[in-house]
Amino acid sequence: MSLLFLMQSLLWGLHMLLNEDIVNGLQEALEERKNKGPHASFLLVQVGEQKFGLPMSQVIEVLESRRWNPLPVNRPNILGVVNLRGVVFTIYHLASLLGKGGMHEAQSGQGCIIVVTDGRRRFGLWVENMLHVQDFPINELHALNERQLLVTHLCVVEQESILMMDIERVA
Repeated sequence: MSLLFLMQSLLWGLHMLLNEDIVNGLQEALEERKNKGPHASFLLVQVGEQKFGLPMSQVIEVLESRRWNPLPVNRPNILGVVNLRGVVFTIYHLASLLGKGGMHEAQSGQGCIIVVTDGRRRFGLWVENMLHVQDFPINELHALNERQLLVTHLCVVEQESILMMDIERVA
């Protein structure tokens, strides 16, 4: 059973409980989304003044900021490793990976670790500011030509650019 069918069924049931104008508005929004074609969901984070999207299909979970075990040798962009339920994985500093700052703010105890997978391995991205999950129409994601960057697509929403990351490009 599709998500769209479930949502339409739920809206029909809400007709009995809610103001009909509200339900009609929800139905119109649902139809508009259906007409725009397929969507992709992204977890939005903010690094400096720029928003970035992480594909929800690759996000496993979000952890409150926690202590990680430092590596014996400092490595650029890596904060350390975490043992989570018996699985040890690397924690990268996202702002540093993107060339947007140093790793000193990670020591503040604020922020969070977004656990992701690239299909081969699991790792964490430490971010200071996680925003929310948002759907974007696939036809509004514009491919960028830079092959060496972590960012592969751009989407403009209400005059604001959001850069979409490719998790598989994280070292």
